[in-house]
Amino acid sequence: MRSRLHRSPLPISSLDSTLATLATLATLAALALATSACGADGPGPSEPRDTGVHPRLLARPEHRELLRSRVDREPYASILETLKRRAERAYAEEPDPGSWDHLANGDNASTAQANALLAWAFDDRAAADKAREFLRRLETDWDTNTVLDINIRMAKTLMGYTNAWDLLSATPWLPAEESVEAERKITEITGQLFVRYVEQDFYRDLLLRPAQNNHPIRTADAIAYAALAFPEHPAAGTWWNWSISELDYLWGENGQYVQPDGGVSEGPYYSGFAWGPTAALFIALDNALEGPLSFARDCRTRSDEDPWTGHGCVDGEQATFEPPLRGGLFTKAVDWSLTLRLPWGNRPPLDDGVFTPFNGSSLLTSFGGSGAHRWDWEQNRESPHSMEFGIDLIAHHLVYVDDAVAAEEPPHLTRFFPDAGNAVFRSDWGEEARWLLLVAEHGSARKAVHDHVDGTSFSLAAYGEYLLIDPGYYKPDALDNAKTSQSPSHNVVLIDGRSAPDKGLFNNFGDADAWLRNTHDGDAVEYAEAHQDYQDTHVERSVAFVDGRYFVVGDRLATTHPAARAHAWRLHGYAGLTSGGTFELLADGARWERTRAGVEVRVQSTAPGLEVVEPPYTPLAAPHVHEFEQDRKAADHAVIDAAVEAEAPGFLAVLLPYKVGADAGPDAPLEAAPLEAAPGVVAWQIEGDGWTDVAVLRSQGAPGEVTLPGGQVLETDAELVVLRIEGDRPFALMARGTQVLVDGTPRVTAPDATGVAVEE
Repeated sequence: MRSRLHRSPLPISSLDSTLATLATLATLAALALATSACGADGPGPSEPRDTGVHPRLLARPEHRELLRSRVDREPYASILETLKRRAERAYAEEPDPGSWDHLANGDNASTAQANALLAWAFDDRAAADKAREFLRRLETDWDTNTVLDINIRMAKTLMGYTNAWDLLSATPWLPAEESVEAERKITEITGQLFVRYVEQDFYRDLLLRPAQNNHPIRTADAIAYAALAFPEHPAAGTWWNWSISELDYLWGENGQYVQPDGGVSEGPYYSGFAWGPTAALFIALDNALEGPLSFARDCRTRSDEDPWTGHGCVDGEQATFEPPLRGGLFTKAVDWSLTLRLPWGNRPPLDDGVFTPFNGSSLLTSFGGSGAHRWDWEQNRESPHSMEFGIDLIAHHLVYVDDAVAAEEPPHLTRFFPDAGNAVFRSDWGEEARWLLLVAEHGSARKAVHDHVDGTSFSLAAYGEYLLIDPGYYKPDALDNAKTSQSPSHNVVLIDGRSAPDKGLFNNFGDADAWLRNTHDGDAVEYAEAHQDYQDTHVERSVAFVDGRYFVVGDRLATTHPAARAHAWRLHGYAGLTSGGTFELLADGARWERTRAGVEVRVQSTAPGLEVVEPPYTPLAAPHVHEFEQDRKAADHAVIDAAVEAEAPGFLAVLLPYKVGADAGPDAPLEAAPLEAAPGVVAWQIEGDGWTDVAVLRSQGAPGEVTLPGGQVLETDAELVVLRIEGDRPFALMARGTQVLVDGTPRVTAPDATGVAVEE
């Protein structure tokens, strides 16, 4: 990361007194002295680059020859064709002339940007004339719009038209009077946006302050872009200070939007929505300026509500922010999203989300990013080479995808994010990989407007299909939470119909802290636990991923509640009802099957009387409704409850995915059979292609012996055991125990019974 220093790209209007000026000079002098003292070779605080040089935002003048030299080879040739198709679009008329429409204006800005790039890069006079026409037709009656959250829709319009102006300014075809008029229009719209959403209490307190998420980020991206492009505008200093204050607070070194390990609290959908326009802004800042950005803090959108208490923001305080384009939480968030990706490329619908690709990560190849970022962009079954989710980055891909960085699979498979509360199990990086996401968020990782009540939940994909699901983002009422946000819509243990507290509006986040603990990333078996307290009960959910093939889920409950209650081990599968595929209810589980793959789930309880049932069904209502496909069509799926009345029952389940059409071999359906065991103990025998495994769950105080089908005797004091009794790659895993013996021979031991132990 560069360490050069510079001043703001515009005057800081809030520091207009002599004292403030002296303080500013003293701060800048101290920064310059510190830089000199540590031997930095970059410039100290400096004025912005000459605003007469164009382009300086989407690209710099030297990028022109680079772009022209590469467009005859892939992937650039295909990107250029996409850009040309965008440039061919006609001007989109607003559907209601009396109301400024962000969709039409955003599309027009994108078309103008495409034409302006063609004009600059390829001396295309016709493209220049078209971009000029679009700038001339841009209307500034922005205040007539009727969209409550138009603030998050403005990056496309303001960035697109600003880039069009900047690129055209590098050609001989933008007359001075048209340039001035374009600047007037763009800054007038920016000013109206800033006044409504930052200066007016109602909109600021409704949409920016409670969220601390993509709302202030996307708003700041749009406003900062105009401030960077037009620093002489009278309000530019105020725009700059507020915008950079927000981006420093949310994306900076101690960013409040990203957990230390890279996880974003509002999930992969909205984090991608926030990342794209921020990448465009950070690239523009990198092109126009050098080193950290100087700004005066503007605290008007800070929240004093949990989890943002103690933010320490002081209005007018001088500060610096180095956009983390080459590292930091901004790029960590990309790697987290990449880790979460479904085997065929889209992001899972965790929290408020639908299937989406990630837009822009391949641009990092020009800023120190790895080949995994390019691979992620290319390897997507449904949306290869995506360049438009959240913002139009087509032109950026022509300039910043570096094909000298070879595409390569990420270096990790299974990965644990304890700060974010995500455990991702993955067999490989192929489209048919077995994949499971376990959720256990705590603190600010779960306190987000777009979060769901889903602690301890999981979802599963295998052989190219999404099989055990997170229900996504079904939100028929714009003024309410998604109908899929509460715990009955997730794969959790319900007690009297609920798990953690329901989610409310705004900062009433619901849920309860959950923790990811006792993780193990091994060769033959991988493991993680999700812990959460709700309904006077401590729930410990264990997930073991066995040999890259199937999963064991063991739930251990301990309660202070003095009587039996209704417990339901709830599971949602992507088949049945109106979702397509087939669903079959089994005596001890269920089977969901789609075109490419299916999953059989079998479950037992340490408490007697378990019954597998389907909850009552109402079309397009929880718990059966989901919305996560890219077409945003809601549908209903089959749901089961493994239900039992007890004080603190344990549940032991096996999740057995298979490939449709594979009647034999490693991808064929697996066999699972319950083993006879003493009261308080349940066990499964699982058989596959040349191997046999056993999984055992014990209640506290239950007998520690289980007779295996071959006559061997398994002895243990552990609560959970998973081991291979026949076949290659032997392993043994236990949780909360000191030993597992088979016919008296130790398979795994531990000095105490507090965690998990594995022998491979």
